[in-house]
Amino acid sequence: MLPDLSAVLWLSVLLQIIAAILALRLIPVTGKTTAWILLSFGFILMASRRAISLLYQQGLIESEWLTVMTAEVVALIISIFILSGVLLLKNVFIKQRHDEDELRKLTQVVEENSSSTIITDLRGRIEYVNHHFTEVTGYGLNEIKGKTPRFLKSGNTPSETFADMWKSIREDTVWTGEFCNMGKKGELRWEKARVSPVKDADGEKTTHYVAVLEDITEQKAHREALEYMAMHDALTDLPNRTLFYEKVYQAILRAEQKGASIAVMLMDLNYFKVINDTLGHQVGDEILKKIAKRIKSGVKTFDTVARMGGDEFLVVLVDVDDEQAIEVARKLLALVRDPIVIEGHNFDIGMSVGIAMYPRDGDEPDILIQKSDVAMYSAKSHISGITMYDPSLDMYNVGRLDMLGEIRMALEEDQFCLHYQPRINLDDMKIEGVEALVRWQHPRQGLVMPDLFIPLLEETGHITSLTRWVFRHALQQLAEWQLINPDFKMSINISTRDLCDQELSEVLSAYLKEFHVKADSVILEITESALMQNTQYTRCTLNALEDMGIQLAIDDFGIGYSSLSYLKELPVSELKIDKSFVINMTGSENDEVIVRSTIDLGNNLGLQVVAEGVENSDACKILKRLHCRHAQGYYFSTPVTAEVLTPKIKTDKPFIGLCGFCD
Repeated sequence: MLPDLSAVLWLSVLLQIIAAILALRLIPVTGKTTAWILLSFGFILMASRRAISLLYQQGLIESEWLTVMTAEVVALIISIFILSGVLLLKNVFIKQRHDEDELRKLTQVVEENSSSTIITDLRGRIEYVNHHFTEVTGYGLNEIKGKTPRFLKSGNTPSETFADMWKSIREDTVWTGEFCNMGKKGELRWEKARVSPVKDADGEKTTHYVAVLEDITEQKAHREALEYMAMHDALTDLPNRTLFYEKVYQAILRAEQKGASIAVMLMDLNYFKVINDTLGHQVGDEILKKIAKRIKSGVKTFDTVARMGGDEFLVVLVDVDDEQAIEVARKLLALVRDPIVIEGHNFDIGMSVGIAMYPRDGDEPDILIQKSDVAMYSAKSHISGITMYDPSLDMYNVGRLDMLGEIRMALEEDQFCLHYQPRINLDDMKIEGVEALVRWQHPRQGLVMPDLFIPLLEETGHITSLTRWVFRHALQQLAEWQLINPDFKMSINISTRDLCDQELSEVLSAYLKEFHVKADSVILEITESALMQNTQYTRCTLNALEDMGIQLAIDDFGIGYSSLSYLKELPVSELKIDKSFVINMTGSENDEVIVRSTIDLGNNLGLQVVAEGVENSDACKILKRLHCRHAQGYYFSTPVTAEVLTPKIKTDKPFIGLCGFCD
């Protein structure tokens, strides 16, 4: 007698039902609804078929035909369900294999990427880093898995950066920024980071964060070097006028809070120009560097010494009264007066110091510097060499007032004239244009250089009249030269006050039409100090000039007001490297680096770069090697009259030597 197997068979039915339930539970795990539902129904039907057979055997169902037909129909349906489910699951596994292949490719890309990649959970704990990360930091994945990236902190990244990052990613937005991270051996590197939230398969819930880090240490160092250059004097390494303005402004804010006073000093070396012209720029530069160190050694560490330009220095003293400021000025005069020995020459340098006090004499950096300038000019005739500003000093210099009156007469009597300095294309060594330079043909003093009268015209507002005179005569001459060379260009200098002249573009446009000169053949040179006066009026003027097709150049680039943002924001098409760097680059690696950096900067930004102050063939060769295409200086020609220059333009022959061209 065969044993009763009904218990075993009912157990089989139960297991098939459990299999169906488990198949259904896989749906949320795999997301493959159809395949698993079909398999589940297949298991349920198998259980049903087995249950019908058992019930028939146990006499609970009497119809044999109904039992057989039901079993066969159920078997057919089961076969269809299982076949369909298998086919669907085949696609599922094919898709899974494809996804695995894609994941493998993606993993390979991430592993071979030149950027570091970190994947963390929502609490910032590391789950994965790529090979590049372990290579540059020295940390293996096993060492850091489960940790947060805090171990990379160097202490050089502002806390605000981390707060901003977490704020962004918690809002499910991508964050970008810069970190200074530290490797296992203590090495520091600046990295540009992009931190992104990673969503689940449905794209609804954030499950991880992925950070991609790109090493920007070299780029940042280069950028900081350029920014440092923009805020410091290249010769003395002192802050330039731009940074000094900022220091004075900060000192004023602190003094206002404390109810204290500050002193602004302007210092000018006496007869320095004679030394410079007699013994050359190299000796003059050495003197300036030594004096800069002496002045800096004579003030406190929290005071600021800056180079104004030329032979002028600025100092801001914090928390001092009149007597203390005068005492510091005396100390600085004594330090400067100590003999300076250079190349066997013994120099006794004198200095004049003008002092203006906050808040008595003004509450703005511009005002304090201007009044210290007034006091400094008075100090030149004072036996002590030191003068505190006094309102009566505004009328101190009768000579300057006399000159101002004569300038007004000179404008009326047409006593001004233009000289032109050739600009050379270094590719073919031919004249491609000129810079127009104004001179004053004084009835008694002869030819007066612009340094003596342009500041007075700017202070009084008469510069506008002179600029319009220069425009008319320069463009008239340019029209004549363009009959010889249609591509001939002319550069004309304009001042800060000119940029505030709302009629400037209209006047220039009228002259262009009158003389039939193309707008793009005119280059207006603007100093960096003029660009700093970035008011609504100056911006409107610059935009109007750009719309006309006029080209704009930054003159004397790098000596005082450089701000890289202006190269991006304003319609500048040309940089003119200040002659002090070009003159000295043949004997100074630092100056050559500055020139090279400026040329690279201009070329990378798509700007024309012109080197001023080319005084010898060595400088010319260096500029060619550095890919500078345009230059001007005494090596090519001093500023000359149109009558002298016109025959040179007509020859259209390459330059061959100092002030000469091929015959």
